[in-house]
Amino acid sequence: MTERPRPRPRVVRQQIARFAFLLSAILGFFAAGGAISIAGGSVGAGNKATAPVAASAADECDTYDELTLQLQWVTQAQFAGYFAARDQGFYAERCLEVRINDTFFGTKPVDALVADQNGQVLADVAVSWAPKAIAARLKGIPVINVAQIFQESGNIQVSFKSSGIETVTDLVGTRVGTWGDGNDLELLAGLRRHGLDPTTDIELVAQSFDVGPLLSGEIDSMQATTGNEYARLLSAVHPDTGERIQPSDLNVIYWADEEVGMLADGLWVDERRFMEPGFADKIQRFVTGSLEGWLFCRENTDKCLDSVMEAGPLLGRSHQSWQLSESLKLIWPSKAGIGVAPRASWLRSGLVLASDPDVDLGFGQVSAGMGAIAGTWTDDFVKAAHVELHPRWIDLTGHHWHYTHGELNLSGD
Repeated sequence: MTERPRPRPRVVRQQIARFAFLLSAILGFFAAGGAISIAGGSVGAGNKATAPVAASAADECDTYDELTLQLQWVTQAQFAGYFAARDQGFYAERCLEVRINDTFFGTKPVDALVADQNGQVLADVAVSWAPKAIAARLKGIPVINVAQIFQESGNIQVSFKSSGIETVTDLVGTRVGTWGDGNDLELLAGLRRHGLDPTTDIELVAQSFDVGPLLSGEIDSMQATTGNEYARLLSAVHPDTGERIQPSDLNVIYWADEEVGMLADGLWVDERRFMEPGFADKIQRFVTGSLEGWLFCRENTDKCLDSVMEAGPLLGRSHQSWQLSESLKLIWPSKAGIGVAPRASWLRSGLVLASDPDVDLGFGQVSAGMGAIAGTWTDDFVKAAHVELHPRWIDLTGHHWHYTHGELNLSGD
């Protein structure tokens, strides 16, 4: 506290059996109405609170509570709402002083929630894709989602038209780029869904977090997101023509269209910390301020981009503009309002995760395994935030918002 301010071979048949088992078990868990406890009350596994979380009040502040947010990647417009919330004073007016930390390759955001330095945890809140966070929970890290910002997955597989890769089955016999390290669950699930064995039917090649391997011909297709690597391709020169790459030069497999898309960026905390006095209130204030930051970015894109640029991203403004538009498209429209993902989306994320044979779902202890999936999130903080924000921000669902893609310059400058 300070003073200032996402014919079938044998392996596929096995996965179908696991899907069926998991589905029945999860539905049973929902029917049973399992719940997880939060300081001062409890949150139902079906997202119904048995005790409400109080809405935060934006009163004058005698002191400011420190809070550290761990991003999932480097500074960029994927996280624009948090930078805007800080710069526009949405955190400060809720008596928060928020520090925002980058994450680089080889580190996992949720680890920062439980790792400590000199007796203090490295982060209070982490931005993470749902599959990575759920996998961590299954391994014993007690994280819980307090706001699911991105409602969809922006993960895709991209190739040049000349490769002839138009569908998932066209990947057979090709060099498929992958980030690995838990970032490839949708890719692997998509392959298995089409009866392919990732270990024998394709050649998985570790790719870097840029577009170089595809441009150089080291791989035939690459993992990408609609807001980042795809934009970087469109800002690059085609290796065969010497002309700037156009969308018509590329083939794209959208994993969401293949029904294996998982929830992307959400806000996660260590649920054990709700036993700490005041922690739930601090998280409530942070969630409310963060949602307001994203609402601000939706309605004030230029000023929002100013905040991103002031934070020091690696790529230029036109790239950030494109990424902001793509990020907003993953947030809205949202039927229940920003931050609330449909239960079906959480269920799908659990089912996709179960298709990975390397993930231990704890089938020996059904209730614990299912609890790790079904009890992974709570909507209470977001719903309380909606109550506070609605008078100022009428369109929480994005019903009146229309997507327009950003403009890219060559090299993304």
